[in-house]
Amino acid sequence: MEGIIIIAVLVLIWFVIAPFVALARASDARSEARQARTDLQDALARIGQLENEMSHLGGRAPKPEERAVIPQGRTVKSDIPRVEENLPRFEPPLAGRGPDIEPERVTVRVSLPDVGTGAEHHPLPPPLPTAAKRRKLIDYGDDGPPEKAVPEKAPVPVEPAVAKEPAEPFSLEKFMGVKLFAWLGGVAMFFGVIFFVKYAFENNLISPSTRIILGFLTGTGLLAGGLFTHRLPRYRVLAQAFCATGVLILYGVSFAAHAIYHFPLFGTIQTFSLMACITCAAFFISVRLNALVVAVLGMLGGFMTPVLLSTGQDQVLGLFGYIALLDAGLLAVSRHNRWHFLVPCAAAGTALTQIGWFVKFFSYGGYAHDNLILIPMGIQLGFIALFLVGGWIKRPRPDLHAACSVFGLSAVAVLFSFVMLGHESVAERLVLLYGFLLLVHLGVIATVLARPALGIAQFITALLGFLHLACWTQYHLTDENLHWLLGACLVFGALHAVVPVLVARYQPARLAMLPQRSGPWFAPLVLVMMLIPIFHLPAVPPLFWGAVLMADLLVIVLAIASGALLPVLVSLLLTMGVAGAWLFKAPADITSLMPFLGVITGFSALFTIAGKWLYRGKEEGATPDVVITAAVLPFVLLLLALGKLPVPVPTPVFLVALLMTGLLTFLGISGKQGKLMLVALTGTFAVEGIWYLNHFKNPAPGIPLAWFLGFYSLFLLVPFILRKRCADLPETWIAAALSGVAHFLLVHSLVKQSFPNDFMGLVPAAFAVPSLIGMYAIWKWFPGMDARQQSRLAWFGGVALLFITLVFPIQFERQWITVSWAIEGALLLWLFRRVPHPGLQFTGLALLLTSFVRLALNPVVFTDYARGGTPILNWHLYAYGLVAAAHFLGATWLADPHEPLRRFKPRGTLLALGGILLFLLLNIEIADYFTAPGDRCVAFNFGGNFARDMTYSIAWGLFSLGLLGLGFRSGSEHARFAAVGLLVVTLLKVFLHDLAAIQNIFRIGALVGVAVIAFIASFLYQKFFEKSKG
Repeated sequence: MEGIIIIAVLVLIWFVIAPFVALARASDARSEARQARTDLQDALARIGQLENEMSHLGGRAPKPEERAVIPQGRTVKSDIPRVEENLPRFEPPLAGRGPDIEPERVTVRVSLPDVGTGAEHHPLPPPLPTAAKRRKLIDYGDDGPPEKAVPEKAPVPVEPAVAKEPAEPFSLEKFMGVKLFAWLGGVAMFFGVIFFVKYAFENNLISPSTRIILGFLTGTGLLAGGLFTHRLPRYRVLAQAFCATGVLILYGVSFAAHAIYHFPLFGTIQTFSLMACITCAAFFISVRLNALVVAVLGMLGGFMTPVLLSTGQDQVLGLFGYIALLDAGLLAVSRHNRWHFLVPCAAAGTALTQIGWFVKFFSYGGYAHDNLILIPMGIQLGFIALFLVGGWIKRPRPDLHAACSVFGLSAVAVLFSFVMLGHESVAERLVLLYGFLLLVHLGVIATVLARPALGIAQFITALLGFLHLACWTQYHLTDENLHWLLGACLVFGALHAVVPVLVARYQPARLAMLPQRSGPWFAPLVLVMMLIPIFHLPAVPPLFWGAVLMADLLVIVLAIASGALLPVLVSLLLTMGVAGAWLFKAPADITSLMPFLGVITGFSALFTIAGKWLYRGKEEGATPDVVITAAVLPFVLLLLALGKLPVPVPTPVFLVALLMTGLLTFLGISGKQGKLMLVALTGTFAVEGIWYLNHFKNPAPGIPLAWFLGFYSLFLLVPFILRKRCADLPETWIAAALSGVAHFLLVHSLVKQSFPNDFMGLVPAAFAVPSLIGMYAIWKWFPGMDARQQSRLAWFGGVALLFITLVFPIQFERQWITVSWAIEGALLLWLFRRVPHPGLQFTGLALLLTSFVRLALNPVVFTDYARGGTPILNWHLYAYGLVAAAHFLGATWLADPHEPLRRFKPRGTLLALGGILLFLLLNIEIADYFTAPGDRCVAFNFGGNFARDMTYSIAWGLFSLGLLGLGFRSGSEHARFAAVGLLVVTLLKVFLHDLAAIQNIFRIGALVGVAVIAFIASFLYQKFFEKSKG
């Protein structure tokens, strides 16, 4: 039975191949006959040419002195046989036209008479041969053509150009009939053989050895038939299909002999050698025949063979060794014939094979345990290296298709690493897992370094790597493997941060691309990763902060190399965020304070100095955001620590604040950035205030008092000690002046609580002394009155006046704060006359207006404040009287206001507000006098008390009379109008209210009093009105 089948197969192969062999031989015979006919025609043409030359040599030879002169447009005759009768007219020679071949060595002399002789018969040049070989030229000898004559040049013989066949238009019918059917036939033949073999397997028709022999015979026969058929140009597509099918069959049979039947002759080494030979044969055939279809079908068959002939057994080394040989062959073929698309196709087939093997055999074969995991890891890394080296070898950089193939295989490897997170035995081996992932990233990075335009691949790979680290940290982090995690984060962060910076440095044209600009941001991403252990573990060792420090140093180095400063600021925020998170996770006891203070102090100093270094050479006066942030964040963290931890003794916290203050002072003065002094003052005062409110205890007031006074002295004395350096830094002087105000609040409260006494007014008086001394020193040391000097004097003078005015409200009671504001406002307006700083005038007017609102428009003054013990001489008298006097003095001292204030007429406004306060004081004193002795507050009532109503009427009339006199004296029309209005209101009150509500004696008194006042007012108008107009 087996012999019959073998004979049938051989006969089938013969009937398939024999017609094409016959056609090939017939085609050879036809080509030989056509060549013989062409050679015969060429020989006959050459014989005719030689005959013409012999006839010319047998003619009359001209004398040497005779020259040919051929007039333009003249017709000449020749007795040489086979000469055309009519010659074409000579045209001027074309530019650039000339003989491009050497003339014949035979010299022809043409003897023609002169033009005027009228000769009719002239010898002509020999005729042009018809064969397109070489043309003869006319040679006039060594003398050249005669003068004033245009010689006729023989036509320049030009080798006929090989006619290009016009491009054949695309024909769908021809494509389907010639190529598509041939390709489909090859594929069908391949499947037919495969399924025939499967049928034979299932029915046991052929023994295993016979099956393999038949397979090799069929594949070899198809290869031979294809090689013979390829000699026919018309059937080359079919020949390529035969070759491709033969290659497929040879691949499949070899794999079956090794993996299915396990023949001794087909061991691993022997089968690999045989497949290597088949691969070489396929490579040779596709290159030799320029047969793309052979390569494509060979590739498809090569990848489908393990699938179609799978036995269900795990042969991982044999399978992927076979795939590696197949990939190597495809890489070689694609490179030699420039069929570049074969490379990504091979990578896709390799990736699908890896995925299929993983799904079927990874868990079943126990590859997640022990060292078996090295097999799939090594296979994936090996294929990445194969495509990387195969696309790069003997080239300055990898081919684009090879680079994309490396990225695709790397994506499969990254996916594999994510799947490994679900296998505990692999995930626990952190070094092995991330060593594998690091090698995958190195492959991607090597490709990106060679082709920077593909940098987006490295960017995506880096993000996936950090995502993998985050997932691993969330589910597998312990105290024992924390140091390995920190090392992995630093390695991956440094690797992906440095590479884009190097690419941008050596290829500046790529700098604007996102992957190149993203490099410095991977280092801050490491700090984000380090937030996870803070929340995941109960405590972190000191090694953790060493890793944070290395990440910060990496950010700073990259900023120096790339000039990217924003990542440094973000890293600072993240570092302080990590410290804050650690603070909230730490136990709330005093033992956590010192490590925390050390961490924030060290990192703050690092980023402050780094920010100063990075901003060197920048515009002077520009405040670096990194420096400001590095200076502010430690104070914020100190505030958090004070809110969480118990700090009975402020020395450790205040020492850190002192270090930050000293550092900011140094950076601010040396770098001409005085704003840092204000930042330091704000942070220090906030830390002092929070500690005092939350942790101050009476038994130990000396230590905090010493710190408060020490900080005050530091800020106050720095600009005076370094006055030359601070002369152009107004912020330092402002900080020195405001330091007294800030620390006065703390010192006054501490003294009042710890050392109660009856002379608390001495505290603001003591603080006023340094401000006054400082003001005097500024006036002595800085002569002149420029804008900077005005600012210095204004701040110190204003603070000194503030302390002076605070003496009264602190030492006394009842509205002294309002009185002090009014006095302060008036004194600032006085100081403005000596130091014309705009801030003094605005502040003085604002204080006076505030004091007026507190007394005139605040109902609490009449409802909540108790009356004084003595009528008339009470707190209302000094409160309203002093505030009104401050308004009048302020109006007197007010200099020419600035343009924004002129339209409000501040002097007249102050006088009007003072007058309103005096009128209110008059009514308050009357109401207070007539209020019942037992009442706590002043009662304002109209009616029910005839004496009070009469007093109101007479007092209003007298006030209006005094206001009228003041209006005439000062020439103020507004004061006179106000007096007239008040007098009219008084008269209306007398006639409409007093006549009906007051008894006879009081009614008479009110009428007489108001009448006298009205007469006096009339008299004043008659006497002084004309003078006021004049």
